[in-house]
Amino acid sequence: MTNNITKFQLFFIFIQTQVGVGLLSLPHEVQKSAKTDGWLSTLIAGVAVQLMLVIYWQLLKRFPTLIYTEITQKILGVFLGRFLNLFIYLNFILVGGLAAILFIKIIKLWLLPLTPGWIISLMILTACVYLAISDLKVIARFYVLASSLILLLAITSIFGWFTPKEFHYLLPIGSSGYKNIVLGSKNSLLAMLGFEGLLFLFPYLIDNKKGVLKTISLANIFITLIYTYFVFITLISFSVDQLALMREPVLNLLRGISYKMVDRVDLIFLSIWIVPMATSTISYLYFASKSAGAKKEHYPKVVLFNGLIIFLITLIPHEDAIVTIFNKYVSYLSYVVVFFIPTLLLILSILLKKNEMSEST
Repeated sequence: MTNNITKFQLFFIFIQTQVGVGLLSLPHEVQKSAKTDGWLSTLIAGVAVQLMLVIYWQLLKRFPTLIYTEITQKILGVFLGRFLNLFIYLNFILVGGLAAILFIKIIKLWLLPLTPGWIISLMILTACVYLAISDLKVIARFYVLASSLILLLAITSIFGWFTPKEFHYLLPIGSSGYKNIVLGSKNSLLAMLGFEGLLFLFPYLIDNKKGVLKTISLANIFITLIYTYFVFITLISFSVDQLALMREPVLNLLRGISYKMVDRVDLIFLSIWIVPMATSTISYLYFASKSAGAKKEHYPKVVLFNGLIIFLITLIPHEDAIVTIFNKYVSYLSYVVVFFIPTLLLILSILLKKNEMSEST
């Protein structure tokens, strides 16, 4: 099969899907609840993701050749399964649209302030649709190649350590309270979304019954450490009051740094970060198209149609109040699709003794 991928490629698909536009504003979002304990919130979010990955793994072992939207029909029946699949499809379309909106806002604010948003959107989504139409193996190879940019990002972030650091901003550890730290982890969880892609990728893995949980666990650890690192470095660079006023603290951290041969490190960082931001949109476009259940010969048309829907979503006004409301309701839907439904499916599959070999009801 041309769509077969290896566990090595799965590792990088996870990274490229999860690490995206959310990283740049994560310290600002987390500090709203967790204050100086935002880095603890990110670690807790990583633990929560790991728990869900174990649930996914247990569910997928019972249905090794079925994707998410096929498992729902296998366990719940055709009618109820298709009803839930509608929510799954809407979730990926809306999350993809939200990711594209945030992507465009950052590009306009930091790089192309005079360029109309619809032009930026058209350029981005044209590239995303072109790659999403390709075979999964082609997408995976691109993600492996694109992941090499993470090394450049890590090197670029080192410049942030040359600005004054105040470690006492973190003290006393835990002062925000357990409740606020947990609330802060909610924002970190939203930034880490993308791991649910395993529910669509698992059937395409070569030797998919061996070592998959270890692979996705290592990917989750890597992503959690990346997010925690950037939250930590911004927390020791800015006070809570300053972070409250910054939309993208990671870029603000690098903005004032300049050397004789290197100027505007923040723009260098953002130029590299364009690729991870785009790969997140590509992944959600792919997941949305797969969840639509189109046959192989109709798949390119479905991707084009979904790309058009996401483009139309990006045309909504980008005022902060509107984007905040949109983000709020998309988050609620994501909780249902990413956390609740898979957990419910696993419980029902155990209680009803359902697996891939059992007869559909």
